[in-house]
Amino acid sequence: MKIKSILLICMLTISLSACKTDGLISSAGSLVTGLTINETQLKAEAKLSAQEMDKKIPIAPAGNQYAVRLHNLTKNMTTYDGLTLNYKVYLVDEVNAFAMPDGTVRVYAGLMDLMNDDEVLAVIGHEIGHVALKHSLQQYKKAYLAKAAREGLSATDSTVGNIAGAYGDIGEAFLNAQFSQKDELESDAYGVTVLHKMGHDPYAAVRAQEKLQQLGSQDSVFSSHPPSQKRIDLARAAADKITGK
Repeated sequence: MKIKSILLICMLTISLSACKTDGLISSAGSLVTGLTINETQLKAEAKLSAQEMDKKIPIAPAGNQYAVRLHNLTKNMTTYDGLTLNYKVYLVDEVNAFAMPDGTVRVYAGLMDLMNDDEVLAVIGHEIGHVALKHSLQQYKKAYLAKAAREGLSATDSTVGNIAGAYGDIGEAFLNAQFSQKDELESDAYGVTVLHKMGHDPYAAVRAQEKLQQLGSQDSVFSSHPPSQKRIDLARAAADKITGK
């Protein structure tokens, strides 16, 4: 069904639903918003999600060893490729990192414990790649649409609370989503380029992926989708190309 037809149905649903619950109207409204929301609006929504997540997860304060290390590593990357970036460390013993459409970049302490500086920067470059290449924008939009579906459920099931405006929930859905193989490969290559441009070893991207692959059978955020050998080989090929090997 074409988007215009879906929008028409949604608008008719809103206009004819005076006898419906507020939750169902909210669901239809969120669906219309999700289909028509532009990039600027999505970035604003993502910022709100990041703020909610920052309230729930412990952040390394200024002066903390993790915060100092990340600051030193990224102090020349507050802007990159037209993006305005902000970095924080989550004091959580997980091997993870993510970037959101608004330029939020969060690195987990567990990742920093596992990797050296160049390898951490390789992961950060990969995550920035998802933002620069618009992958994260599309994932966030999907999470926003999923919110509409959840609101619809809350309107018909009295045991489910009203989650309208639950930006933390949207953020968690965004983090749990998996990028496509194509998106991952594109961001891998982008991360190699970041390393080279910032004067770091581009082969650190290969070593970082190898460490993540080793964690694939263990209890980590990457256990369900560790880097494949194909991704590792292509990262090495991208580093070879940059270095002229």
